[in-house]
Amino acid sequence: MFKDILVPQLWGDISMAALRVACSIAVPLQGHVTALVGGSVASSIADAREYRPAGDYRSMCDSVEVTADEVARGIEDELKFSGVSWGIRRNSAYWLTASEIAIRHARYADLLVIEQPQTGLSPRRRFFSEVLSGAGRPVLMVPDSTVTSAVAPHVMVAWNDSREGTRALHDAMPLLRSAGSVEVLMVDEGLEERTDAGHSAAELMAHLARHGVDVEIVRRMRSGASVGQIIVERAREAGADLVVAGGYSHPHLMEQRFGGVTQYLLENTRVPVFFSH
Repeated sequence: MFKDILVPQLWGDISMAALRVACSIAVPLQGHVTALVGGSVASSIADAREYRPAGDYRSMCDSVEVTADEVARGIEDELKFSGVSWGIRRNSAYWLTASEIAIRHARYADLLVIEQPQTGLSPRRRFFSEVLSGAGRPVLMVPDSTVTSAVAPHVMVAWNDSREGTRALHDAMPLLRSAGSVEVLMVDEGLEERTDAGHSAAELMAHLARHGVDVEIVRRMRSGASVGQIIVERAREAGADLVVAGGYSHPHLMEQRFGGVTQYLLENTRVPVFFSH
């Protein structure tokens, strides 16, 4: 159950989409939404070994505090009419990076909700990668255009029988139970894999049925397209409101350099994606 939902807001702006989706999850579960505000001085220093006068650092901290005050006021205006239990937590560890701050606070949460990092914003892309890999908690990535609830009518699970995929499936169980319909997408790459997938599908359907989740199995052949492309195309075709997927089955630095499913979903999906690592 997602009783404690953390929404990091550490960049000086406010992701209203992330806040609203977090609230939409919390309401039926009687959960609590915590907005984490406050910035990082460390993230703004290009070279940690560079010497700066003490006054420069004090000025940076003062600037972070002023920005955090503004963000906190904006978040309060948004959440006080949300109908959920909520709170604002201030970060005072300015010398940690943004991802280190979020990971530290994620230890006391069931789910993190963050906005989708846009193409070219490498600090936010790095933040997503480090938080997903290091927090030990699932991360719901929300495009800033999202207006629908994350308690989704139609959920698509991208299933590949990996450790990360297994974590994602089971971490997302509260959302699967509340969904109107659930489909499991399996991407077949060869005869041996298709044979294994048939066995896996039957066991998976039986397992989820015991949890009160009825699913439809959908298979697609890879046929030259990347797995990420197939997931995004099927989500669009099926009108999925939420995608569930394992994140960074390969080391994320390798995915950033050579591409991968997680990287493709980050750059191309238009619906919220529930990731676990």
